[in-house]
Amino acid sequence: MEYVDFERKVFDISGERMPKGAWWWWFWLFFFDNPDDPSRPRQLMILWSTKNVKDIVCNDVNLKLSPGCDRSRMPGAVAAWYYDGSEMHHNYLLENCDILVSKGSVSSDSEVPAVFSVDGMRSEVVVGDHMRFISEASNDHEFMKPIYVADDVVGDIGYSILKLNRLELSGEVDGRATRGTSYFQRVFVNSPVPPWYWAVVHFENGAVLTYYNPHFHLTSIREDISYYDGERLHRFKSADISRSGDDLPSFTVSGENRDATIRLTVDAYSHSSWTFKKKTLGLVPNKLVYNEYPIVVSDFTFKDKSSGEVTTLEDLGSSVGNAEHTTGFLL
Repeated sequence: MEYVDFERKVFDISGERMPKGAWWWWFWLFFFDNPDDPSRPRQLMILWSTKNVKDIVCNDVNLKLSPGCDRSRMPGAVAAWYYDGSEMHHNYLLENCDILVSKGSVSSDSEVPAVFSVDGMRSEVVVGDHMRFISEASNDHEFMKPIYVADDVVGDIGYSILKLNRLELSGEVDGRATRGTSYFQRVFVNSPVPPWYWAVVHFENGAVLTYYNPHFHLTSIREDISYYDGERLHRFKSADISRSGDDLPSFTVSGENRDATIRLTVDAYSHSSWTFKKKTLGLVPNKLVYNEYPIVVSDFTFKDKSSGEVTTLEDLGSSVGNAEHTTGFLL
């Protein structure tokens, strides 16, 4: 793990390997106010992506890909869903288009153009004429800095991720000013994609929590909970995650290390999904269902073993986040 110059790193793909099957995406989550129901903030997820395969089906749209040598213009897709405060707009964007990468931006030549640009630590995302978001850092703790992690497992198999766990958000939606928080990640994966649990949560007092658990046939590949309480970062390398409910589930997450215990429940208040289908070697069908849930935290307990001090949801204030639960397997 290293801390990097975000402006320099985020669009630099010159040295990145792209073997067969590699999958790249730039991904934003925006959480912003909902005047009609503050307990259910509005959310937008948007990504620019390409994958080194001939084609892949996403939500019944056949995406023609096969990136070539020109990394400034790659065949790919722009995709987004939008929860407007009362209704989820699935496939808000889903278009096969060229992804344009320059020193200062990534964009799409889609029917509704979408542009992500960076100037220093100020990021701007513009979606057509309807949305404009500006994200800026407001905390210099290490957990809030641009974090880059890369792991070359063997040969061409590996991954890298560049992320910003929380940024302050301002912008306009259909001409009206809005405020909130945002999360960003750039992921390059050169390996099969197993199912996973993942979430990010932002709290009113500035705290942030993430968890991640990729797994295969009920066996965990990795377990991680990271909780930044506004002053200190607490990491848990074991995580128990369970799901209850159907269309709008709850996820209960717990972990323990030598210093503390943590337990929380997050409740979904909306849902969208992406279903990816392809045939390996043109013959073997495989499918990944990528579920995304706008969430709030309904229960939270963090206990410091040394002092006995307990932090609850009352101490953290209101919350908003997004949880992912994927099923299937994509080669």
